[in-house]
Amino acid sequence: MANTTSIQILNDGPRNVVVKFDGLLDTSELGTTTIVDPALLSDMNINGVKASKLRINKIVYDVEDGLDLELFWDAATPVRIWNLVGRGKVDMHRTGGINNNATSPTGKITASTQGWSAGTTLSFSIVLELVKQ
Repeated sequence: MANTTSIQILNDGPRNVVVKFDGLLDTSELGTTTIVDPALLSDMNINGVKASKLRINKIVYDVEDGLDLELFWDAATPVRIWNLVGRGKVDMHRTGGINNNATSPTGKITASTQGWSAGTTLSFSIVLELVKQ
């Protein structure tokens, strides 16, 4: 077989975005993969204004034991957002969310993994609740 991933945009409104990202790794680690690109999302208003960045309000995740899923703000030098291990929820909406603090950001959120080993099949599933900026 081969590694498989899927990205579903569950909501793409003028302000909020919800993205589900699933993966099944049976041949190698997941290399840097774009989960969401604000340039490909719907406009923020009727004047055709696109978001240039995203803010993360919430992450819900289920990462199989032995696997680490790392999230990054994409930029010339990517900035790590969070390292997801096991199962859980990161809810930051009451504190203003997790803002993109990368220098010269592209606006994209990317992911990669660590922990896969030959002969294993490991999976992950995350849901990101985002705000367009």
